[in-house]
Amino acid sequence: MRLNIEDIPEDGLQEECDLRIFLDEKEKPVVVHSILKIDKIGSRILIHGTAGAELYLKCSRCLNEFTYPVDTTFHEEYVPVENNDETERLETGHRDLDLSFYRNNEIDFAEVMREQVLLTVPLKPLCSSSCRGICPACGKDLNQGPCNCRREGVDPRLAPLQKLRERMNKGKE
Repeated sequence: MRLNIEDIPEDGLQEECDLRIFLDEKEKPVVVHSILKIDKIGSRILIHGTAGAELYLKCSRCLNEFTYPVDTTFHEEYVPVENNDETERLETGHRDLDLSFYRNNEIDFAEVMREQVLLTVPLKPLCSSSCRGICPACGKDLNQGPCNCRREGVDPRLAPLQKLRERMNKGKE
């Protein structure tokens, strides 16, 4: 959904919509329900909104897919990009870091919603805080019960650390 800023009335605009967005090129589209209050002050556009969606993520421990609800509130300020020269480089100062930019009098709300939803996704998604993950030897999901793997010895790459640990423990006794 694109909005031409010239279509925003003086008293602002309120939009409620469901947008289908792609978070990743390989994924199915996600439906994001959003409520937006859009105000225009000169050439600046202020957007206050909420976005809600249900994402399907993979747990970083057990690799099972789970539902992750998104419910976020955001505030964005848009200013036009001044195109004086095609080769002109856009320089931003510290005050510009809180700004977003629009071109050709249009704002793409699909991109706004995509950014807001992606900002809520955790770096390491977990199906639950108590997820036990998978066995590194056999790959069994440890949330479904223990595996029958025999864990003997230490990984040979970690053997020097094991010896150091044993020496440190002897020093404490």
